Amino acid sequence: MKYTIQILNALLHLFHLENIIYILLIIIGGFICIKVGDKILTKLEQKFDLNLTAHYLFKDIVKYTVIIVAIAWILHVLGINLESILISLGVVGIAIGFASQDIVSNFISGVFVISDKRIKVGEVIEVNNFKGTIKKVGFRNTIMINQDNFEITIPNSVLSKNIYKMYKPTEDHRLRIIATLPHGMNIPEFKEALDKIMYEYNWVISGRTTIFSKDYTEWGPKVEVSYWITEYKYTDCGKVTILENINRLIDEYKKQEK
Repeated sequence: MKYTIQILNALLHLFHLENIIYILLIIIGGFICIKVGDKILTKLEQKFDLNLTAHYLFKDIVKYTVIIVAIAWILHVLGINLESILISLGVVGIAIGFASQDIVSNFISGVFVISDKRIKVGEVIEVNNFKGTIKKVGFRNTIMINQDNFEITIPNSVLSKNIYKMYKPTEDHRLRIIATLPHGMNIPEFKEALDKIMYEYNWVISGRTTIFSKDYTEWGPKVEVSYWITEYKYTDCGKVTILENINRLIDEYKKQEK
């Protein structure tokens, strides 16, 4: 009966214009805090050369802390007694625990995986016949990218319970770019010119380039260009750099043809 009254009071509070505005401000403020926190973490990562594993870890901590505080604040605005809710959760905690064993197992395993410091973003691992480059290490799951550029989600409990194989740090740091070249453009000459530009970057591994035709379209041959890089953190900026240089070479070729 007591909880029914609290729910009814919460609904009555919810329909007050002042409370609606207050709740909206809390939600908007929560989103802003998460975004600002992510920006600050990115700046700290660049300044102190932190690895991406730490970035994702702290990002999750900030996100979940903001969400918990926001929910507690909203419940307070609605007039719900948090103390009685916590007591109720203690009563039904056993039932919830049985229903969420996998979630708890993955969360605890995630803590151990992160603290182990061997499983981190950019490492190449193989577990349960799945091989790929780790893209993100979270509290519950680890996400990696395989050779075919597909995302594979591995529960952290799988990593903690199974034997996994680790490969050399630079083995699969591969950037793949699909580009359409103009009609008549010589592919070997294009590769030579692009290699000359790309090998000037110290994060590109020299001598490891592949280029092959994937299709032929009405606009010209579609090719896949691949470069290997020294560290995973150069993935995003590396793809942009390759695209910019490809477009530059294509523009130069078109000007010559005119």
